[in-house]
Amino acid sequence: MTHSVNSATPDLEDQPRDLLTGDDAGFLLEAVPEAIFFLDHDSRIVRLNDAAQQLVGQTRHLIGQGFHDLMGCLTSGENDPSQCPFIRMRSTGELVVIPSHMWTREDETQFELSLSFWPRVQQGAFVGGVVIVRDLTDAMEIQRDVQRAARLAEDAPNPIVEFDATGAMLYANTGMLNVMGQCGLLEAGIEVMFPENLQAMLHECLTSDASVARVEHVVADRVIAWSFFPLRALELVRAYGLDITSDVALRRAKEAAEESARAKGIFLATMSHELRTPMNGVLGCTQLLKDTSLTNQQRELIETMHRSADALLTLVNDILDFSKIEAGKMTLEVANVNLRGLICDVTTLTEGLAAHKGLTVSVEIDADVPEEFRGDPIRLRQILFNLVGNGIKFTTQGGVTIGVAVKPTQLENTDTMLLQWSVRDTGIGLTPDQQAQLFQAYAQAEVSTARRFGGTGLGLMICRQLVELMGGTISVISQCGEGSTFSYTTHLLPAIHRETSGVPLGTDQSASREQGSPTRVLVADDNEINQVVACKFLQKLGCQVEVARTGREAVEAISRTTYDIVLMDCEMPEMDGYEATREIRQREEGAANHLPIMALTGHASVEDAQKCREAGMDKVVTKPLTLPTLRAGLEELLRYPTS
Repeated sequence: MTHSVNSATPDLEDQPRDLLTGDDAGFLLEAVPEAIFFLDHDSRIVRLNDAAQQLVGQTRHLIGQGFHDLMGCLTSGENDPSQCPFIRMRSTGELVVIPSHMWTREDETQFELSLSFWPRVQQGAFVGGVVIVRDLTDAMEIQRDVQRAARLAEDAPNPIVEFDATGAMLYANTGMLNVMGQCGLLEAGIEVMFPENLQAMLHECLTSDASVARVEHVVADRVIAWSFFPLRALELVRAYGLDITSDVALRRAKEAAEESARAKGIFLATMSHELRTPMNGVLGCTQLLKDTSLTNQQRELIETMHRSADALLTLVNDILDFSKIEAGKMTLEVANVNLRGLICDVTTLTEGLAAHKGLTVSVEIDADVPEEFRGDPIRLRQILFNLVGNGIKFTTQGGVTIGVAVKPTQLENTDTMLLQWSVRDTGIGLTPDQQAQLFQAYAQAEVSTARRFGGTGLGLMICRQLVELMGGTISVISQCGEGSTFSYTTHLLPAIHRETSGVPLGTDQSASREQGSPTRVLVADDNEINQVVACKFLQKLGCQVEVARTGREAVEAISRTTYDIVLMDCEMPEMDGYEATREIRQREEGAANHLPIMALTGHASVEDAQKCREAGMDKVVTKPLTLPTLRAGLEELLRYPTS
């Protein structure tokens, strides 16, 4: 604690000494805000004003108490290091001031006080003293707050600068100087640290009384984001800087990654179309060749070609599905699904490979499993086909068994049913370590597996993703040499059965066509191979076929000739299939007829299918086109069986 002697006499102390003992003393004592204590010759309190009583506490009796006992104040003299200031004042006859004294009241409240000791003299003799006490607590706390705020600004690692209304810089903290030093710009001047339109931003801040946030400025190898805040009452603007160099680098990396993902998506969509178009020709032609007169050797070669093309199509589908999963764009459709029909499709597709290896494919369906339900038939078939195909691939003796059962669900107040699917094989089996990695991308049991059995290692990961999208889980139980059982669950909805009126969806064209006359089909496709495949398939179904090579030709042909249905390719020169379909639909407005249009596309995404429907197409068929798919599409749109 520092004490000093001060001869200055501010405020009350400027008054004549005899005023304190005059008739107006009572008025003066209560008029001043300071606490005033009158002390006798021995430093005992003989009188105090209301401010003094409030300072020490209203209930406390002080008359006759020693002032030093109350305040505990000491001062340092030249010879006595711990002398009471009253004694010093009495001995010198001069004013003694203690600028700052910390005092704790009886209720533990702490105060910071300033004390001034004045001598009282009557007829030249010392009779006591007057102590004027000022409460500095609030003022000193405010001062400390200001100092703390100033210290925070000064010690802040980020730049802080203040400008006046003319744009002159009034203050820059150490953080600002440090950044300039790191950028090697201490000699260049502070202006280089701000955008060129600094004056305009400062003017905008003050005139609009609104902040300007995160103005990015590149300086040297740094990016500084400046935010400007008006201090309207002071006519100042305070600028806070933040080094966002790393954030900008991350943002640019993110933008580059997103652009790369977009480019990847475009590439995959293009590759999907470009791969499916020639595969449409390969699979279509091999299917047509199988129905011709062939020698045994020729038939064997054709079947080998067809299986190879099917394997290539599976590979393409896996890669495209994996890209959708990576992009988070894998979605499900909902339609009525015939369970036994779906399983029959899978066993039909796999029985050739199973028979070739001498294996059996059997089915076990519990009696309480419904015949139909609602789900995504394509994805359900994909999961089952993948697992059955894997079972056949890794089995040399015995066979594969498909099982389906209804599992109790814990969901309340819902119509959702939980189906338990299983695919059990008698193949090579898996170790526990292999099982732990099995459903991850590119995972196969061992490095040699791909060489022995083929495959991308994506199939099971895609199955897991699809099962999880259906609200289920997938797992495997296996032992080396004793086979594996893959089990998975799917949440499905009850089937919806709507009554049909029996009126053909088609239109006046199909309704007016005489029963038994050939269906008249327009194939719009610019690829000659696709034209051949579609025409041959349609002719096998007993249809009469014409070809248009562009969307414009298709529109013109429809305006001249009545067709029962159009097979519309989506990618064509001059006018694509989307635009051609929209023009056909515009011409139909106000008319009773509706021409069925079936989209034939090499694009396999849900977005592309939606684009076809928005253009006005009635059904979407993804290439490669197969005879069963074409027959089913015609029957659906024309509402009568094709020949």
